[in-house]
Amino acid sequence: MLHSVEFLCSVFVAFARLVHALMSLCSPRSALQAIAAGIPPARAIKKVRPVMAVAVTALLDDASDQLLAAQAPPVLVLPTFKSTAKRPSRLVIPPPVAHAGVNPFGEAACRETEVAAEVEAQGEGFWVASRRGVRHAMEDAYGVITDGIAGDSQLAFYGVYDGHGGRAAVDLIADKLGKNIVAALAAQLELDVMAAIRAGYLATDSEFLSQGTRGGACAATALVKDGELYVANVGDCRAVLGTRDGIANALTSDHTPGREDERLRIESSGGYVSRGSGGVWRVQDSLAVSRAFGDADMRPWVTCEPEVTRLRVTPDCAFLVLASDGLWSKVSNHEAVEAVARSSGGGNAGVSMDSCKELVAMARSRGSRDDITAMVVDLKRFLR
Repeated sequence: MLHSVEFLCSVFVAFARLVHALMSLCSPRSALQAIAAGIPPARAIKKVRPVMAVAVTALLDDASDQLLAAQAPPVLVLPTFKSTAKRPSRLVIPPPVAHAGVNPFGEAACRETEVAAEVEAQGEGFWVASRRGVRHAMEDAYGVITDGIAGDSQLAFYGVYDGHGGRAAVDLIADKLGKNIVAALAAQLELDVMAAIRAGYLATDSEFLSQGTRGGACAATALVKDGELYVANVGDCRAVLGTRDGIANALTSDHTPGREDERLRIESSGGYVSRGSGGVWRVQDSLAVSRAFGDADMRPWVTCEPEVTRLRVTPDCAFLVLASDGLWSKVSNHEAVEAVARSSGGGNAGVSMDSCKELVAMARSRGSRDDITAMVVDLKRFLR
């Protein structure tokens, strides 16, 4: 009787082990172990099934023999399976080797990380404030020439630039555009000012393209000569005139693929424009502006031919706002003029740095994530 009880207990234990073995054999791990050993997936599954059947048959036969013999409690030996898969070795990535005074990520990274996140500057009759957006490096810049231009005290140049694809284009333009325009004026005195501005734009663009560097930049510039104001632009940087009565007059029109005349120009030259899910029009599904410096891979659809506007500086002209699209995407023309007039104590009062800072703060508070640059130029000083 005691042997029978012990035998039944042994059978129960064996059955429990059998269930555990079946679960392990039926699990995907067994097939995966076979696959890891180099067996194709289909054959791996077929290979597990016969092993399972053999194990079950052996266990039942063994239990049956011991029940018929009614001898000593059976000793059940289950087959064991050992995985042959090896854990892959740990991947070790060596850190970049940096030598003294050398940035391991290249000269471009050194130059871009040296640009300040915020800039405030002022000079003779102008003020500018700039703040970096969420990008890794500031891609906005500005340029001013006010002293000793061609010996004419009534000649001055101002520009705001918005780069894309790195700082290469915007750095060159900030350094060369104003100089090239002034040089075009000085070299050909019979050349009219608007033609000289176009020549300066195209010469600067050619100089950048000759370097074979990627990227591009938009620009809005103002040249004051002999009481005349000449405003030019490529891309979505904008110039807005603020009058003494607080009226805003846009002197430029943004160059975007959504403009009907720009779309027709691009399509006539063999390109196309498209509108993405975010509602932004792009050239060749890529660039969101239709005119810019650089962008060699987008030629001839993207051009650097500027649009130029001329008007006489009158007592009604109070100031000029030049800014990148980081401002204009969140602040309207009228709001910008109103903010400058308010911070300056009215259209007849003097402009100050506070006006530029207020424009930048306004765009940032409304969620602008782009680089923001705003320049205000006092036009009353050019009255004759």
